Amino acid sequence: MKHTFTPGGHTEFRYFRVSPHDRLWGLYLTTAGKSRVAPWQQYPPAGHPGSYQFDWAHGRTLSEYQLIYISGGSGSLETRGNRYSLEAGCAFLLHPGMWHRYRPDDDVGWEEHWLGFDGPAARQLVRNGFFLRKDPYVRVRNEGTVLQAFGNIMEAMRANCPALQQVIAGTALYILSLLYSSAQPVQDISGGGSSAVEQALRQMEDSAGKHLDLQDLASSLHVSYSYFRRCFRQHTGLSPHQYRLHLKMASAGALLRDTKLSVKETAFRSGFHSEHYFCRFFKKHTGQTPTDYRVLSAAGRNKSSVKAYPVLPRQNP
Repeated sequence: MKHTFTPGGHTEFRYFRVSPHDRLWGLYLTTAGKSRVAPWQQYPPAGHPGSYQFDWAHGRTLSEYQLIYISGGSGSLETRGNRYSLEAGCAFLLHPGMWHRYRPDDDVGWEEHWLGFDGPAARQLVRNGFFLRKDPYVRVRNEGTVLQAFGNIMEAMRANCPALQQVIAGTALYILSLLYSSAQPVQDISGGGSSAVEQALRQMEDSAGKHLDLQDLASSLHVSYSYFRRCFRQHTGLSPHQYRLHLKMASAGALLRDTKLSVKETAFRSGFHSEHYFCRFFKKHTGQTPTDYRVLSAAGRNKSSVKAYPVLPRQNP
């Protein structure tokens, strides 16, 4: 660990030599540290390797990810075409190849905590859309928990504990999960969201065999579709589209068992607009054709049941 002291300031950090074994873990840290920068102090503080140093006039571009959390003070961050005001309780994630510059306000200073990291797991999170390059700024919702997690990394580094890279990489992933949570809208599904879902369930069940536009349904409940879909999944474990398929399959199964309607009529009454698609879909999710399902149900030998809420594979609407 390296310590740098200046009047009113203190910097503590470490840079890591990452071994091939560490890389196999999937996520590894290149650096971690914290710095208390006093008003009018030089920034960034001296002592960092050359590739990590920068000045305000030229900025910097890194080949790794860096996460910086500001726990006190204020300042600013600039990327290509964007400027962000920074204050206590915010964080920002810099991506590889992203030009940037940041600094505390001269007359205020700040306290910062940072992680440098990379690896296949980190890049997979970005590819999957959990962290967007165009939106690096996050207002942290659970500040005490995030600060404690950074503190745990510092303690592990001071102790130089066994399997240090793996230990601190796990904590870094935890911090990323807290930041991802902070970036999500706060929605109280016990209130308006839950009410909207309950109303939607009734309408969907009442119109199980009819056409129902889910975006129009969300609008009629005075919520956005993205909010409606998120609350619906939290409430039921399924997307609205998946739930609609459940209801259609439940209706089709009941009609096949309890009526003599043709397969074509069964498909249309259950909300499927194509007999061919219905037959393919039914067999895919039950292992039987509609006709076989009807025959075996009548004989009492059907091992496949289409219940009110059949277990269907998750699909994106």
